[in-house]
Amino acid sequence: MAKQRELRVTRQRERGTRAASGPVSAELIEREAIRLFGERTYPVVGMRDISDAVGILPGSLYVHINSKEDLLIKIVERGIRSYLDAIAPIAESEQSATIRLREAIKAHMLVLATALEQTRVSFHQWTYLSSEHKERVILMRQRYEELFSRILNDGISSGEFRDLSNPRIAVLALIGMLNSATEWYSPTGPLSPEALSEVLADNALIGLQK
Repeated sequence: MAKQRELRVTRQRERGTRAASGPVSAELIEREAIRLFGERTYPVVGMRDISDAVGILPGSLYVHINSKEDLLIKIVERGIRSYLDAIAPIAESEQSATIRLREAIKAHMLVLATALEQTRVSFHQWTYLSSEHKERVILMRQRYEELFSRILNDGISSGEFRDLSNPRIAVLALIGMLNSATEWYSPTGPLSPEALSEVLADNALIGLQK
């Protein structure tokens, strides 16, 4: 009981702090939702948890969002779109496939470094969405895969990369390597995102180049 009272007091103080800091915005709600989903996962977090985090009553959340799932789909789509926007110009450029692959991996790591928590939610919690929303996310994930497929297939056509029997498996392995960085990347680690991207690119190219 004592812990519950302490938690209520803490939430009340947080609401007071939020209210004093200025009006609640959709951006603040989204930011706090990312934090909460990352800490506890989407199914565990309730609307009251989000409202407590931003300092308003649960009913007032609906002024800014339609539902908790609406909040999650916005977080997921914005998170994936940030990677598409960063990597698409590289994949579609006229540079060599080797350079494009290095630059695409670097772009991925730079986005990850600036949006680590959102990426974790976007990449790993989209499966909690309803079927309709899942379909939208799957299309975006397919687009992400296609960008790397384009680079890989161009490299095979140009002779930079080996003639792989199943290029898609190589693409999925590469994407799996990048996506797993959400689990081990640390902003306080010894290597910068740029340095890490070089290491990852070196490892990827070892398996691709002739």
